[in-house]
Amino acid sequence: MLGCNKQTNTKENEEITESKLVNGKYDPPVTITTGRGLNTGDVKFKNDEDIHNNVHNKWAKEALGIEIKYDWIVADEGDQFNNKIRLSLSANEPLPDVMLIGDRQLASDLIESGLVQPIDEAIEKYATPRIKKLFEDFPQGFATSTVDGKRYGIPRYSGGNGSDSVLWIRQDWLDKLNLKGPETLEDVEKIMDAFVHQDPDGNGKDDTIGVTLAMKYNLATWMADGSWIFGAYGDYLPKHWSLGDDGKLVYGSIQPSIKQGLAKLNEWFEKGYLDREVGILDEEKAIESFVAGKSGIAAAPPWAADWPLPDLLQNNPEAVIKAYPMPSGPDGNIGRKGEGYLTGAFLFNKDFKHLDAFFKYYDAIYGYLLGESEYFENGMHEGYDYVMKDGKPVYDKDEIPGGWVNPGKYNLLGDIPDAPFLMYDLLKQFHRKEKKPETAYENILVARGDLWLESAAIITDQNEHRIENLFTGPPTKTQQSKGEFLDKMQMKVFSEIVYGKAPLSDFDKFVEEWKAGGGDKITEEVNEWYKSVNGE
Repeated sequence: MLGCNKQTNTKENEEITESKLVNGKYDPPVTITTGRGLNTGDVKFKNDEDIHNNVHNKWAKEALGIEIKYDWIVADEGDQFNNKIRLSLSANEPLPDVMLIGDRQLASDLIESGLVQPIDEAIEKYATPRIKKLFEDFPQGFATSTVDGKRYGIPRYSGGNGSDSVLWIRQDWLDKLNLKGPETLEDVEKIMDAFVHQDPDGNGKDDTIGVTLAMKYNLATWMADGSWIFGAYGDYLPKHWSLGDDGKLVYGSIQPSIKQGLAKLNEWFEKGYLDREVGILDEEKAIESFVAGKSGIAAAPPWAADWPLPDLLQNNPEAVIKAYPMPSGPDGNIGRKGEGYLTGAFLFNKDFKHLDAFFKYYDAIYGYLLGESEYFENGMHEGYDYVMKDGKPVYDKDEIPGGWVNPGKYNLLGDIPDAPFLMYDLLKQFHRKEKKPETAYENILVARGDLWLESAAIITDQNEHRIENLFTGPPTKTQQSKGEFLDKMQMKVFSEIVYGKAPLSDFDKFVEEWKAGGGDKITEEVNEWYKSVNGE
């Protein structure tokens, strides 16, 4: 814990003050500082721009009188970003005005430090009706940053189901081997057996695998996902907290259905359907086999149609990929990892005096999502996500000089803000011809292509089978002291069972050791948190 580290090199906290607006624009301009984890594989620039100087920052200053400045940039939004914030706290250095915090423990530490401010008053005073409605519709977004009844973080909502997975399968392999797409887990096994033993890539070598899985950190994950295997046997996933029959949260990893999933994975490993190194593969390393054309099946979200699936088509121009629903298990059960409702929260330096400007900026961008923006009628920025031809906006990526990029990635929020379940519901309607795109946002969605639309429709059709992690609070006291040990024990046992190095009965021993080693106490603490956020 960082405890109550009080910085001495900041101004005394003052009341929230509203900056002067002249014709809807701050004059003189208001400066908002932030820090950023910038993944250059995800954020693309053009016209010699960078995160400091780009079309979006220029727009914010010219249209709103808001100048966005980055105090620092690190290479990713995860560990490097979190470490930078922690180092600032330890060194008693000033924090940026606005910080997008995705780590629950770090958010808790910042709130406890007293260096960030509560925002209930600001929400009431500055949030527009459409923003207030978003917060009212999805109050779960505040669960991670509410302490003693005070809200400290503005949610950065996820797509709700935006990172849920479909099965991506090599359709050209299916066609070559006269196979149909799967409906059941048994169908998947038949397909994998053919992919492994019937040389679907035609190179005359025994070098293909059935399915790409990442197992290094968790089998229920964001890419090369294996949650659907466990979901075929029950409504519990590894490392997820779900409601048990008594209405209390239970730890998924110790439920009997997980044992069935591990047994199935061991069977697949023994039959050669899995990568021989599956136990040490993380998500990005695991997906390489699919992208390289050596694997026939991979579970990943619809956004994989933008990355990394196009790399497969570059490597294998004749390859054809198709999205399929998650298969049912022996008893008809279907389940997949369900994305949580938020990807982080915006926390604000206690000395930041311009929450009014932040909400004005947030509302301007959020309005674009709803087709209600006074600033982005045709798209975010001309020449980036659209181009004007003959007086009309064109969204075809191939028609944009210099190529299409997503200028939403340049903004203070990290991207265009999501409203849970909105995007994929729209994509489903477009795919089924139930609705035509009307707004700039909707036209840009359609321009993402058929793979996006079809896979999003599949995701939406199977929303009832989502299995969410219902514990979204900061790590409990016992998790902080025992969690790392218990996680390592779990992954060791799971890996050894899958590899056949340990008998399936070791799962039962693991359950008892987990409970006795701190798991029962963690379960008690997690349920105390769950009661507190649900008003019980």
